[in-house]
Amino acid sequence: MDLNPQQRKAVLTTEGPVLVLAGAGSGKTRVIAHRIAHLLEHGVPARAILAVTFTNKAAREMKERVSKLAGDAAKAVTVSTFHSFGLRIVREQRGKVSVLDSGDQTGLVKRLLRDLKIDDKRFDVGRILSIISRKRCGGPPGHPDDEYELCATELLPKYELGLRALNAVDFDDLLLVPLGVFREKPDVLAHYQQRYRYLLVDEYQDTNDVQLALLELLAGMRRNLCVVGDDDQSIYAWRGAQVRHIQEFDKKFPGCVEIFLEQNYRSNGNILDAANAIIGRNPGRKPKRLWTDRGRGPNVKLVAAPDDEAEARYVADEIIRVSYEEKIPLREFAVLYRTNAQARPFEEALRLAGVRYRVVGGTSLFDRKEVRDLLAYLRAALNPRDEISLLRIVNVPARGIGDQTIARVQEQARAAKQPVWEALRTEERAAEFVELLETYGARLSQRGFSEAARDLVEQVGLFDEARRGAQSVPAQARKIEAIESLLRQLIEYEQREEQKTSDEPFAAGLPGYLARLALDSKDDDGDAGDAVTLMTLHGAKGLEWRCVFLCGLEEGLLPHSGQGFDEPGSGNVEEERRLCYVGFTRARERLVLTRAAQRIRRGKAIPRTPSRFIDDIPRQLLDVVDLAGPQPQAPKEVQQQKAKSFFANMSELLADGE
Repeated sequence: MDLNPQQRKAVLTTEGPVLVLAGAGSGKTRVIAHRIAHLLEHGVPARAILAVTFTNKAAREMKERVSKLAGDAAKAVTVSTFHSFGLRIVREQRGKVSVLDSGDQTGLVKRLLRDLKIDDKRFDVGRILSIISRKRCGGPPGHPDDEYELCATELLPKYELGLRALNAVDFDDLLLVPLGVFREKPDVLAHYQQRYRYLLVDEYQDTNDVQLALLELLAGMRRNLCVVGDDDQSIYAWRGAQVRHIQEFDKKFPGCVEIFLEQNYRSNGNILDAANAIIGRNPGRKPKRLWTDRGRGPNVKLVAAPDDEAEARYVADEIIRVSYEEKIPLREFAVLYRTNAQARPFEEALRLAGVRYRVVGGTSLFDRKEVRDLLAYLRAALNPRDEISLLRIVNVPARGIGDQTIARVQEQARAAKQPVWEALRTEERAAEFVELLETYGARLSQRGFSEAARDLVEQVGLFDEARRGAQSVPAQARKIEAIESLLRQLIEYEQREEQKTSDEPFAAGLPGYLARLALDSKDDDGDAGDAVTLMTLHGAKGLEWRCVFLCGLEEGLLPHSGQGFDEPGSGNVEEERRLCYVGFTRARERLVLTRAAQRIRRGKAIPRTPSRFIDDIPRQLLDVVDLAGPQPQAPKEVQQQKAKSFFANMSELLADGE
């Protein structure tokens, strides 16, 4: 076995309870796979081994690794998620049942709300389901006066009754039903204890109380339970995960063997020292310090920007510079942030710079309905023959042009062999719409198109339309902000165009902007391939990149604030510190931290305070850059990269159109 001494110990210690504290990048999946292969080599029947983790992807990867090590002998090993394992037990014990997906659950809750004479549009049903799930699985209590908490409490017994009436189970039942069976039927529990004699758990720090209770019962008197995890990466308390499960494992399973995996195979030394400094401030953690033999690497860079747009422009320009100078592909860059709401400026900056990206989780600005509606207005005004755009917005907002009218207009246009636009002129209800687009078509074709676009939004009533389509005040605010984001991007594009030099040959005016969007969309339709990743810190766990930008290190963002955030014993600050640590340890070679002195919220500049976590990092590990001061100019070759990228992409687009 090609393992370091601690990994080898974790593989060979097969009997009794074992806690493997596996730091970030320390090879925990490798240890689990080798441990299963070792058990098989020493005569343990494959069907006596159960390995559980949290995602289907992780389960597939684990199964593949075990198969490579043990071959056909591994086929009968049970490697699955907790919920897949639970479904197996549910079906073995209760026969055929329906498993409700999220859409089915939403439908059930909406029906229950209507039964109670409550307007289902008033509530975010997804949030209600989340609270119901937390209550069923013993998660932390919510605020008793919160209207969502009150609503979920009222619905909970009716929801469970509805499940029984449908002979159905939901995602939580896949854990709750097996737990109930094990507690109520000792003979059934004994059957499963006899079958699964060696238990392995990946990401143990993410277990909730129901999962721990299941494991405890299955382990029984043998206690052959090996759990692998890292209390420093426990970041899912909001969905019921309990960090104390790993911190107090020795109390739950006395006499357990603790094995620390501290050698990191991912990150450079300076990144690890900064991460160790951050996480070392957390009380109650299992003491460990990551180290590497990969060398020091460059210092962590800390960038202070005057505002969020300057922060985003810096990130886009730095990605271009580092990618060009060090020949790092775009897929090896990640922009990480605490909340999805932070993604917008980075999307805008990367698009304007011609850098391919993909948003993982959340909704891309350009995928939002209200943004696509506005883009359709702009395209239709510039080119009335663009029937896709025209038909998208002909009745948005509603102006009495229904499906029957549109069908009649299309049929008339086909019969007369004329564009739909011309046929629309003959419809009385569409006359004002046609006149509006003609007026704005002229304005949007010339200088000042960004101002014309805003006037169009106001005159058509797209802000009011966005408000009508939202179920809550926060959702309304997100829709309005999305439209405002696109309008700001048009202003910036127009300003850049006025200042462009001969080596930045971006297309002219609004048509040029829309052509760039079309080019980006064409790229997005194919293989994601070589693109920068934008995602939240929660989504980034388990992933890694050569260069990571961790953005928004400010109080209120990272650490994120909320009700009772700084209350003693809340654990919120500790979890946010763990989240920050997870972000640091995603980077292999370069880590760039950014913060803004102010952020624009609903048109107002809000001052920001630097994150308390910055003060935890030793100064000698940081290179500080203040964007408010004079900046060295990038090499001319780097400045020309945007132009080269544009020419290459445009040539490809034109070639495809031939």
